[in-house]
Amino acid sequence: MTFFQFPLEAARWMLLANIVLSAWLYGGTRPWTRELISWLLIANTVVFLLGLLLRFRLPRIPAIPTAALGFLLLQGWLMAWNAKKQFVEFAGVFVHRDQPLPGWPGFFDQQMVLPSMLLVTGVLGAFAIACDMAANRIWRDRLWITIAGTGTSIVILGLAQRLTDAPSIFWDLENNLGNTFFAVFRYHANAGAFINLVLPLTVGLAIRSFMRENANASRVLWTLAALTTAAAAFVNVSRAANIISAGLLLCFAIWIFTLRRESTNRPKLKSLLLPIAAGLAAVVLLTLSFGLEKTIKRWNEGALKQVAPESGRVSAYRIILEESLPATGPLGFGPGTFEKVFDTHRAQSKVPLEGRYDFAHSDALQTPMEWGWAGAVAWFALFGGAVFLSAFHAIFNHSPETRILAASCMLSLIGFMVHGCIDFPFQIAGLQLFALCTAAVAWSNLARKKVSSRSQ
Repeated sequence: MTFFQFPLEAARWMLLANIVLSAWLYGGTRPWTRELISWLLIANTVVFLLGLLLRFRLPRIPAIPTAALGFLLLQGWLMAWNAKKQFVEFAGVFVHRDQPLPGWPGFFDQQMVLPSMLLVTGVLGAFAIACDMAANRIWRDRLWITIAGTGTSIVILGLAQRLTDAPSIFWDLENNLGNTFFAVFRYHANAGAFINLVLPLTVGLAIRSFMRENANASRVLWTLAALTTAAAAFVNVSRAANIISAGLLLCFAIWIFTLRRESTNRPKLKSLLLPIAAGLAAVVLLTLSFGLEKTIKRWNEGALKQVAPESGRVSAYRIILEESLPATGPLGFGPGTFEKVFDTHRAQSKVPLEGRYDFAHSDALQTPMEWGWAGAVAWFALFGGAVFLSAFHAIFNHSPETRILAASCMLSLIGFMVHGCIDFPFQIAGLQLFALCTAAVAWSNLARKKVSSRSQ
């Protein structure tokens, strides 16, 4: 390896390390871990850009995500710099401030926006690195394995805590987190969204191992990882995550059956049917052995609880739809401003609602509120485009391994996006990083075609 190659290689290894760290640093759910992850990813991006400069080339990113990434960074930093309002804490109101460019678009409160923009810059930089490195098949596999392997390690921690009936995370036992925490996540829905992100990728690696010759060790490793992750999806007490996980596994089974019917190599694919059946039985047994008491209790509580039409999230959604979104405009109030902006609209609204809402509990509503309709479209282009591209390759690509990877990415991102409609996984630093790296792998199917004959 020459001096000019070293920064680019270092940036790739740094990203793999940051993926592991982001998960184990409480998934980025604590303020200090969120800040640390932001700076680590920004440093990672700087090393990557230096590597590109020394190699005299551009990053290998398709046109659509390049445009979306550029728009989000330009929108975010220009409007943060040109913020048009400032929040007065003791009065609980926004007041106008002197803009560097008066009359031009600007976010609300620069100080609120800056931490979120640092994280956005870091995770979008990670997306660029992941997309570039995934254009190389070896690095693509390393990225895939790192995401799935890290996810499995977090799952194992959660199951160990459940088996030992730990009152909290093993190294934080002085703080009782209640009955709904899982692994490094205090909020069960965040844990569920994380499991749903890594489950399809882990199952995909298990399926791929059965389609390779002389891969006995990989078959054992990834089959156990997939079974354990699937079991954890139902041991975790998030009801939404339970339903999404069941849907993802069902979609995988249907896709494999369709692939078998279309394939000319039926004997090899036929050998998958017995492991799938055995796997489903193993998931049931593992789930029962790890304990379903808390999950069943949550479902029973949900069935017995009388939910008034004007309470909780329904009321919050009404305020956002009736007050916040109509005032948003095409460019939004700014990432990180949701709580204060929502509180001002709640005070103006006649909808009764108590308690603190630091998140909308719906990324589908919070994203357009913070980024505006234009920013929301850019974010959807990154994720939705990756889903559509993955669906195309899962159906029409001639390479079985590419089809498996595409199906894994597609289901992983669909699970993430569906969960984002009813909760806030997109606001969690670790989940953002995992989702964007998965989207980058999906987009790399297009990037690889362009560089297949060039030096990696």
